[in-house]
Amino acid sequence: MAKRYLLGIDNGTTTTKATLFDFSGQEIAVSSSKEVRTLHPQPAWAEQSMDEIWEAMSAAIRDVIQRSKIEPEEIASISLSGHGGGVWLLDKEGKPVRNAIIWLDGRAKPYLDQWGKEGLLQTIYDKSGWNLFAGIGPVTIFPWLVDNEPESLEKAAVNITSKDWTKYCLTGKLSTDYSMASVALLDYSNMDFSDEVLELAGISKYRHLLPELVPAWEIAGYVTKEAAEKTGLVEGTPVAGGAFDGACSALGAGCYKVGEAGSTVATAGVHVVLSSNPVPDPERIYSLMAHNVPNVFYKTSMAQLAAGNLDWFDREFLEAERIIASQRGCSIYDVISEEINDIAVGSGGVIYLPLLQGERSPFVKPEARGLFFGLGDWHKRAHLLRAVFEGVALSTRHNYESMLKNEELEITYLSGGASKNDTWCQILADCTGNKMRVPSGSDSGSRGAAINAGVAVGIFKDHAEGVKNMVHIRKEFSPIPENKAKYDKLFEIYKDLIKASWPIWEITSSYGIEKWEK
Repeated sequence: MAKRYLLGIDNGTTTTKATLFDFSGQEIAVSSSKEVRTLHPQPAWAEQSMDEIWEAMSAAIRDVIQRSKIEPEEIASISLSGHGGGVWLLDKEGKPVRNAIIWLDGRAKPYLDQWGKEGLLQTIYDKSGWNLFAGIGPVTIFPWLVDNEPESLEKAAVNITSKDWTKYCLTGKLSTDYSMASVALLDYSNMDFSDEVLELAGISKYRHLLPELVPAWEIAGYVTKEAAEKTGLVEGTPVAGGAFDGACSALGAGCYKVGEAGSTVATAGVHVVLSSNPVPDPERIYSLMAHNVPNVFYKTSMAQLAAGNLDWFDREFLEAERIIASQRGCSIYDVISEEINDIAVGSGGVIYLPLLQGERSPFVKPEARGLFFGLGDWHKRAHLLRAVFEGVALSTRHNYESMLKNEELEITYLSGGASKNDTWCQILADCTGNKMRVPSGSDSGSRGAAINAGVAVGIFKDHAEGVKNMVHIRKEFSPIPENKAKYDKLFEIYKDLIKASWPIWEITSSYGIEKWEK
């Protein structure tokens, strides 16, 4: 039977999305899993059940095959995208040692505090190209486990990442790719795990837990008989290595050449500028990663939460809009856009700091928290809602300025939840001064994964051909000059609010107010 389709799977923090594409980039079917729970055993901790993630992905794959009405034999190749960081420990039988500690976890903060006092954070940045945050991965979480849960490390045979866990479930093969390894663990001089970084973090003893490196665009394994029975796939279907979700989303939005830029405004905000050389920032602001394209690297600045701020606002304050959207059969974005389009730039003086989970870029501050500033008794909920949209846009600009160093940038390839809302796209264009180029389709992460899948089996000769065939631009948003001028002023206030709040965040944290009990 002829091979006609590619399956891209995006393991998100909350849901897994499986998307079936033909070779011209048309979406044949899309399926999203039920939400995967994030567990908080203690304040600031964040864990997930690895078995629950595999069950969710299996269900999404079965559903997308059923929806598409194709024969599974027609799927030429599969690849994955996934959130990075955290610690995902497996024992020698390939079973989870414990729940995954995900990137949102903050338990390692005391180590960052101590390393900051010792000057170690700067040294690690110079070796890895990364500003550490608490949940970044083995560099921070292994030391915590050594001191608090050593039995987990002793039981472990390997540590992987989100998409590498589900790839293992599909193939029985253990590996990670260069984009995932470059999250504070890669030595760019030899493109292998950095022994120096492991030594600086005091975890050289656990070097054996780091898996084999397989490029995102090469075959990493084949669907096993057991996985085929569980998912409906065909045994032996090739599975490419897959990559970090930010890298896949950038690729799936069309951002693959040196000099291009991309933003994924999803739960987190992942912002990238592509480069031919892996050069760390002399000011130690942006972080450095390998792209999922050969010999391409990128500067990246990743906000801890972006559209996740709207998810919170939606959950707590927009029940009425959800009901209206359900009655109309439309997206809640359509409903809330009607509300905020009547509010002028600046949200009537309300400015929002989108820092509900602390921050990791363009500054590292786990104690940071969200803030509405400028409230008056004349403000409506719609003012706060628009302020959330604008706060995320101001954060996006803040991250870009940290990477560009006064260089000009004209076009951003925009993906993630924000790209589905034209009002938010225009706010992002106005605030940053960049044209926002939005690809068609429901999920750029899955599309980027599918491009890697196609390159792995020779359907596309390279990523350039993959993008040409698979990526189609839905709409471009140009900045409105008068709005850009207003956002220039708001941006200065935004940065001043962060500076003013900095010592108050530290005092609040030192009092332990979040842990006070009734």
